[in-house]
Amino acid sequence: MIARRGGLGGPGGLDPLLVMGLLILLLAFFNGTLIGPVRNAGRDPTGFVFWIIAIVLGITVHEFMHAYAAHRLGDDTARLLGRLSLNPMAHLDPFGTLLLVLAGFGYGKPVPFNESRLRGSLAVSAVALAGPLANFALAALCAIPVRFGSAVAVGDLYDVLLRTIVFWNCILGLFNLVPIPPLDGANIVYGLLPPRQQFTWNTYRQYGPVLLLLLLVFASGFLGALVFGPAQQIYRYLVGG
Repeated sequence: MIARRGGLGGPGGLDPLLVMGLLILLLAFFNGTLIGPVRNAGRDPTGFVFWIIAIVLGITVHEFMHAYAAHRLGDDTARLLGRLSLNPMAHLDPFGTLLLVLAGFGYGKPVPFNESRLRGSLAVSAVALAGPLANFALAALCAIPVRFGSAVAVGDLYDVLLRTIVFWNCILGLFNLVPIPPLDGANIVYGLLPPRQQFTWNTYRQYGPVLLLLLLVFASGFLGALVFGPAQQIYRYLVGG
């Protein structure tokens, strides 16, 4: 699983997703599932490298589009902090990246924005939606040579790399649409609510990481059906079966 740390959290205190990540690492260590993606590196080193490329590319494009959307809608907070960049180092969180490699769950740095500076009643939702839409757009773009490129032989390295990027960006886009804080879906819902309901939603936000952790640990099958099943359908549609 891949998550993006939310951009509406308050300053100070412990990062809830950092705490959740540590708990996942502890659970993975005690139940023997630690070193998930790394375990596959020995059997399929090329596939592991392609997976890293797909994830880094997906997180970079995802976070860049959050920053770009906020900039276009009137808030330059992310741009001033160097987040309006396609340099992966501007968006990768050290612990989130380590967690991704070790346990298969990770996150990128949050893209901060100032809600009061954004223009439009739906601006918060637009900024949140920009990241997942960028992943779907990247998946569609990389699927074009696979679906229509006669020069690409099925199974060669170029084909495998493109398919890996397509699949994992479908996963990244869909997972972040789940409306549980700190995922983008929660901010999308927040931006669509009237002010009074936004206050209520912010109260729920503090429990989001715990709920997400519980789903990952105790209801991974449900979460997998919610994300992986649709992602596989989108992938097949994009690459042509």
